[in-house]
Amino acid sequence: MNISAHRKKYIYTALLFVVPLALYYIVFSDLQAVRKEAEIIEMAGALDADTLFFRTSLESALNDSLADRSRLEAHFVRQDGVVDFINGLEQMGTSTGVMANISSLGESWKDESGGSLSLSLHVTGDFASVYKYLLLLEQVPQKLVLNDIQLVATENSAVPASIKQALPHTIVWVADIRATVIHYIK
Repeated sequence: MNISAHRKKYIYTALLFVVPLALYYIVFSDLQAVRKEAEIIEMAGALDADTLFFRTSLESALNDSLADRSRLEAHFVRQDGVVDFINGLEQMGTSTGVMANISSLGESWKDESGGSLSLSLHVTGDFASVYKYLLLLEQVPQKLVLNDIQLVATENSAVPASIKQALPHTIVWVADIRATVIHYIK
């Protein structure tokens, strides 16, 4: 019986070491899993907080730059704003006392997002008014390059009847202007 008593002691001793180790392993592995899950949740929360901070910062920056973007967009002619741009040029002529008409218009694209807009203007009026119109044309916010200007003085009898009535001057100045809008976008 002595041998079996020794065996029992060995078995009890082994169980005393194995059982706590097994329990330690089970608890420790569960603890590791819980710790990893907690880290993942914490990282996700930090990412959400960072994302929220980034989003609010971006929205704030966009709202702060709204006035700047509006001023910047005034320097571009959009494809859907060509009619308004032309009307503006013609109204500018009316305000300076000249008759300004767009005689031709063409677009040229560098790439999908932008290009240039070529136009020909026919401006008729007295010299001071035509000169004032040219000065204002150089002041438009859009990048407008005046490629060619031909300024000719004619007698009032050489101009069409519709213009004669509007311009009672004996000498009428006619300016044919070819210009290009550089900042033309879709």
